[in-house]
Amino acid sequence: MTTADIEKVMFCDYGLLMPKTSIVKPFSYSASPQRLQSKMLSFKLTTDIIDLLQENGKDSTKGQHGIHLYIANMASVCTERRLNVNASAKLYMPYRLQLKINGALEPTLLQASGMYARPIDVTSLVQQKSDYTNRIDITYMSKHPLIIALILTIQHTPQSLSAHIHKSNLSTVEQVRRQFFKAQSDDDDIIDEGALVNLKCPLGLSRIKAPCRAKQCQHLQCFDCVTFLQFYSKIAQWKCPVCSIAIKSWHDLIADSYFEEILQNTSENDEQVYIDPSGDWKLKKDAENLRISNKEKTNKRPLEVEDVDAVDLSDLSNLRGHGFGRNKQQRTDVVDLTLDSDEDDCEDVDDLPPMTQEEIDMLDELETDEFLFACGQFGTS
Repeated sequence: MTTADIEKVMFCDYGLLMPKTSIVKPFSYSASPQRLQSKMLSFKLTTDIIDLLQENGKDSTKGQHGIHLYIANMASVCTERRLNVNASAKLYMPYRLQLKINGALEPTLLQASGMYARPIDVTSLVQQKSDYTNRIDITYMSKHPLIIALILTIQHTPQSLSAHIHKSNLSTVEQVRRQFFKAQSDDDDIIDEGALVNLKCPLGLSRIKAPCRAKQCQHLQCFDCVTFLQFYSKIAQWKCPVCSIAIKSWHDLIADSYFEEILQNTSENDEQVYIDPSGDWKLKKDAENLRISNKEKTNKRPLEVEDVDAVDLSDLSNLRGHGFGRNKQQRTDVVDLTLDSDEDDCEDVDDLPPMTQEEIDMLDELETDEFLFACGQFGTS
């Protein structure tokens, strides 16, 4: 990498700590795997930087400014920039590292290879005077060449960063509707069925006040931004508490105006809302009442079969159109709903076809045989 390329290197965020502007631009140190190397850098603070540093502590809701030393592995930076020229440099800790700021030893360094990589806070040891030349002596041992920079940083609070996200990464109601609901689009990730959405944060289990989610999340459910930042402020790897997708940094978080609108129009006691495929929403209890009402309507039987009155066998006029057996038990007609409409009409007695002459002769013959048998004359010559 050329000197110009090295000076353009940007460092990544570390939790809620973000690099803001360079006090000493990034520069390279050669590798020294077998012996300690010593380097020195000097700098003066501008009045603007001093003013920012002196504002610290006056407003707890705002971010606090500081001065941090950033170190990166040059080989890793080169590899990442070949894939993405805008890639931020990841932090690196040399095998041996010692710092003296204006003659005072920085006490917090951990001597562990490649571990606990973090920006090194030197704010308290720097003289905040515009006419004073500060000096940092760096002693290190590393098998990789290094890129080092001294940077003015801002340490956000969860509240201040949440407000910053709401200002810079806000997704409007219209944008949310276009992304998730059928009325505006036909994408695969659109909600094609109604869904219940929780108004409580899955992390803090309290009502969401600053709704947000990651840009890459495919769900409408939000979590509370302040609670999320408090939880992950000292954790290197972030993930969505709803879908567990990896979140690289706060830059991937977006504030959700659609969800914010729901919160503004519900009470503190409301915990869930039902959102239909068009994006309209209602309270869970109202949605359940509507579902029960619709279910009662759809469950109504389309055909109701009434019981047929019992047939009095003593009155033969009631026998027309009804089948009957040998006893006089009451009988109810059964309608078979599986039959076609042409088959389910009962045949009336009057509609039966007349008997043929052959059937009449056979019946007469049977009656004559039964009479002769009863008289004991059947079968005699």
